[in-house]
Amino acid sequence: MKIQDIDFKSDRPELVRLRNTAPKSSRFQSKILLKLAIVSAAVVLLGFSASSWHPVAKGADSTSKLPRLHYALELPGKVVRTEAEFKNPVAIPDDGDWKIITIKSGDTLASIFDSAGIPATTTHAIASLNKQTKSLAFILPGQKIHLLQDDQNNLRSMKYIPDITKTLAIQRNEDQTFSSKITHYRLQAFPVFREGVIESSLFEAAAKGNIAESVIMDLAYIFGWDIDFSLDIRRGDRFGVVYNELYKDNVKISDGRILAAEFVNNGKVYKAVYYIDPQGNGDYFNEVGKSMRKAFLRSPVDFTRISSRFNKKRWHPVLSKWRSHRGVDYAAARGTPVKAAGDGRIKFRGTKGGFGRAIFIQHGGRYTTVYGHLNSYARGIRRGKEVEQGQIIGYVGSSGLATGPHLHYEFRVNGVHRNPLTVRLPEAKPVHPSFEKHFKENTQVYLSMLQLMDNTLADNSL
Repeated sequence: MKIQDIDFKSDRPELVRLRNTAPKSSRFQSKILLKLAIVSAAVVLLGFSASSWHPVAKGADSTSKLPRLHYALELPGKVVRTEAEFKNPVAIPDDGDWKIITIKSGDTLASIFDSAGIPATTTHAIASLNKQTKSLAFILPGQKIHLLQDDQNNLRSMKYIPDITKTLAIQRNEDQTFSSKITHYRLQAFPVFREGVIESSLFEAAAKGNIAESVIMDLAYIFGWDIDFSLDIRRGDRFGVVYNELYKDNVKISDGRILAAEFVNNGKVYKAVYYIDPQGNGDYFNEVGKSMRKAFLRSPVDFTRISSRFNKKRWHPVLSKWRSHRGVDYAAARGTPVKAAGDGRIKFRGTKGGFGRAIFIQHGGRYTTVYGHLNSYARGIRRGKEVEQGQIIGYVGSSGLATGPHLHYEFRVNGVHRNPLTVRLPEAKPVHPSFEKHFKENTQVYLSMLQLMDNTLADNSL
């Protein structure tokens, strides 16, 4: 889950308590039960290992020195409930010396407890406590576990912090059973405004404007249906963006969702604003409510250059004769992922003449896209399978009549070949007419921030 998706999410912690069951038994029965407990503990703890390949969220340095817009905004999201609203919360003592352990690759709950001198019976009790403690089977390197023990090394309390917004707390009760609680912390979101003017590249302009790479990547995605950032960027193009910076305890943790953005490309102004309708659906729209998304991607692959354009008469490098080129060739490294340009159904997947390994996707009744010279297909891609826009369907290669690795991409409308670089792409659904008033009321403040950018740039040019 991306951190942009957890700007304003909070859940009610669930309280689960394990009842103490201590039946009276004979000495013989006690020995049998002890042996069964040891065997059960070993089986349960086999799965409690740290996986070394998952990413770990890291806190970023605070950027409090940078200017922030201090708007009193009611930001979108769910209502956050405080701990006082919950009944019978698990009380975690603040007294005592907490031992903080940073999980390393190969660590398990059993090995961590063993190093701390905590008995195996406690490990088993916590491992099998409830659904909440099952997360301890997936501890990751870099995460932290806090332990509070008594003089005999018995566990009094434990806190497991999988990420900056979530803590699992486990407490020993008076009857020596354990209780657990998961607490979700809300990050504070502050809307900030940044701008930039392109002199050599988009990323260089972003760096000068103190805009993180993740934000500028999101910006390129939002406007990517209208602007080809590999081909269309010009010197003097400018942009502004309003986005959330996420803080915890006055320390910046990360950058959040873009709320509004403007890009001026070759004199043409594009604006986008994030809107959540009354049904909870969120997406980016322009200032009049048209979707920023199109039904098709302009470029279905991250390419290095266009090696051949749409041309009705082109000298074929392999056949050595004049021949129409009814698509666009995107040069890219072998193995580069190829994405479906739009939602549709696989019409053909296989070897087809000069295309080599190819995929044909049917998009409704009018549109067909073709992907040729593939090196291989993505797993599960077969004839008749439905695919979504942006889904990886194959990988760049040089199969068929090709002199080097590239993607041959065609766009057909009612069977007629059209230039993929210039064809007018159909748009996704706009804001529903019944939500137009709600759209204007909830996006005007962000669009006003973009107007601030225009005024600032105008003043600076005087």
